[in-house]
Amino acid sequence: MKRIMFLLATVWFISCEKVSVDLAALGENTGIVGTWIGDGYRGDTLLLNRSGKLETDSYGFAIEEDGSFIEHKNAGWCGTPPITYDDFEGTWEAVSDSLLDITVAYWGGVMTYQIRIVSVDGAKLAIRYLYSVDRAEANRFNF
Repeated sequence: MKRIMFLLATVWFISCEKVSVDLAALGENTGIVGTWIGDGYRGDTLLLNRSGKLETDSYGFAIEEDGSFIEHKNAGWCGTPPITYDDFEGTWEAVSDSLLDITVAYWGGVMTYQIRIVSVDGAKLAIRYLYSVDRAEANRFNF
């Protein structure tokens, strides 16, 4: 029982620890920190608008200065409307001034991907999602 309590206390402590993020690594793109709501696509580029909060019935995300990331997205495996949305917590890290590593939960576990910043200003953001495929996992599903 003592081991279980120690393990739970350790997990709680680690999960509450704030991540230190180097905002300077974003260069001129520090404006990406904030809350963004999806506004459609132009080709493979997602367009977003700055917002004061995440909306209940649409895609969006919040990038916080402390390295936390909240993605408001589909809460289940089915993508057929009506879609139910929920907030999923994660983290972000700047790889360069225009590339972010994202690790975030989703309804089926945890995923990792990258966001390429195409452009950002005070009110508008344009990004591309970069996903990589784990070959071992892909072979398991015959991809």
